[in-house]
Amino acid sequence: MANATSNTSTDRLRAKLKQSRPIKFERIGFMSQAGALRKIVWSETMPTLAEQWKFGSLLRRNDYNLDDNNNPAQRDVSEGQIKKIADGIRHSDRPYIGNLTVGMHPDPGYVEIEEIDKIATRVTLVKVTVREGAPAVWSVDGQHRAIALGRVWNAVKDAVEGDALVARQYLEQSSVELTLLLEGDPDTLSTIFIKMASTKPISPSLIAVMDKASVQNRLGQYVIKNAQLFKNRVTYLSSSSHKERADAKGVQFEGLYPAAAVRSAAAAIAGVGVRDRSPDAREGHLNTILQKRSAEKGTSGDDLVAEIGTEVVEFLDYAFCHVPGWREIADDSLSVADFRQNYLHSAAAGLHVIANVIAAARIAGVSPYKAVDAVAEIPWQRDALQTAGEVTDGETGNREAVLSHVFFEGSLAKTAWDTRKSRHWASASGATRSGYEAAITKVLEHIGLEHPELKAIATDETMRELGLIARKRGPGRPRKAKKTETIDQ
Repeated sequence: MANATSNTSTDRLRAKLKQSRPIKFERIGFMSQAGALRKIVWSETMPTLAEQWKFGSLLRRNDYNLDDNNNPAQRDVSEGQIKKIADGIRHSDRPYIGNLTVGMHPDPGYVEIEEIDKIATRVTLVKVTVREGAPAVWSVDGQHRAIALGRVWNAVKDAVEGDALVARQYLEQSSVELTLLLEGDPDTLSTIFIKMASTKPISPSLIAVMDKASVQNRLGQYVIKNAQLFKNRVTYLSSSSHKERADAKGVQFEGLYPAAAVRSAAAAIAGVGVRDRSPDAREGHLNTILQKRSAEKGTSGDDLVAEIGTEVVEFLDYAFCHVPGWREIADDSLSVADFRQNYLHSAAAGLHVIANVIAAARIAGVSPYKAVDAVAEIPWQRDALQTAGEVTDGETGNREAVLSHVFFEGSLAKTAWDTRKSRHWASASGATRSGYEAAITKVLEHIGLEHPELKAIATDETMRELGLIARKRGPGRPRKAKKTETIDQ
C-alpha cells in the first residue's frame, strides 16, 4: 500500500513539473494513423505560418548529411524553386500551397495529447500541447513552400495600397493544412520525405544516400563513407551546398562522382556486373548474392552488407593508388578539376568500366589486384590520340589528319577539334549502356590477350555471368526494341 502511495505521489510530482514548463505551442486537430505512424492535422493561417512556423522559430531543417544519423534532413534548398513559388503566391487570388508536413519525437515529458471526442473510425479530435524543451519540429515536406510564403508575407504584411495590399489581403484570408507526424526516428522521417517528394523529383544521388530501405543504397552508402577515392568527392547535393558544408567543417570538397554512380559501381563489384538495367533488377541480383553469401557464411543483415562493402572498398582503395589519374589524386599531385580535364575515367562511365573489370576478375577467380594493375597500363588520358586517316577541308581543299583515341574511341571517347584549346581532344562520348559495355568488353579482351594469367577474365562464361553476353533464352516472342539506356549519373 505504501508503494502505491509513493508511486501516486511521484506521478503527481512529474505531472506538476511537466505543467510548470512553458507552452511552446498548443493546437486542436484531428489525430489519425498511417499504419503505426500517428499524425495530427490542423489548419494554420498563412500569416501565422509565415511568422511562427518558420525556420529558426518553431521549425528546423537540415541539408542531408551522410555522416549525420541523428537528425532528419532533406535535399538542399533551391533558390530558383523558392522564387517560382513565391511569385505564384504573391500574384494569385487563390494562394493554395498544399499540405505542409512536419515531424517530431512524441516525448511524453514534453508532448501531451488530450482526447476531446471520437469523430470517426480511428479519427479523434485532440488537443496537442508541446512544451518548451521538447525535441525539435523538423520539416518533412514543404520546405520550399514555407520559405517562399515567409518571404512574400514579409514583403506585403505592412502594405496599405497597390498590388502588395491585395496580396496581403488574400494571404490574411488563406490557411494551410499542417500535418504533424509523431515520429522520433530520423531515418523514418527522411524516408517519408523521399516518398512524398512529388513537387520536384529527387535526384537519384540524393536517394542513394538518404534511403536505407534497399540493399543497393546501404551498400553504396558504406562504400561512399569508407573508400578513399570518394572521401569529400561524392556529390548528392548542389555544388554550392557541398562547398558550404565543407567550409564549415574546415575541409576541401572536390565533386567527382555522383552518389548514384558510386552505388552502381559498388553493386557491380559485389557481383551484379552490368545486370542492372533498372534499380529493381540491381536490387534483385544483389539480394541473390547476399542470400548465397549468408548461406555460406551465416552472416546476415547489415553485418553482411558491411562485409561485402569492406571487400569492395579494399579493391577500390587499391585501384585509387594504382590507376593513372586516381593515384595522382591520392598523392596530392593532381586536383580533381585537373583530373576531370585530362582523364576519361573522371566520368561515371569510366568508373563503371573499372568497377566491372574488378567484378569480372572476381567472377573468373583471378586476382582483382592484378586486373587493376592491367587496367593501369591502358591509356586513360584524353590526349592519348593517334592518326586515324585524312579528310579534305571543304573550304580550303587541304588534307587534314583525322585523330582518334588510341583505345576508347567510340566507346568512352569521342575525338573532335576543340576550338577553345586549339587542338584535338577526346571528350566523353556519353554514359549510354552500349558505350560503356563496349568499353568493358574491349578492356577485358585486351587484358586477356596481354596477360595470359588473367585470360579467364575474357571468357564467354565470365562475360555471361557479368551480363555482357545474354544467357541462352528459350523459344518465345522476340524481345522488344528498347530505348537507349544510361548508367546512374
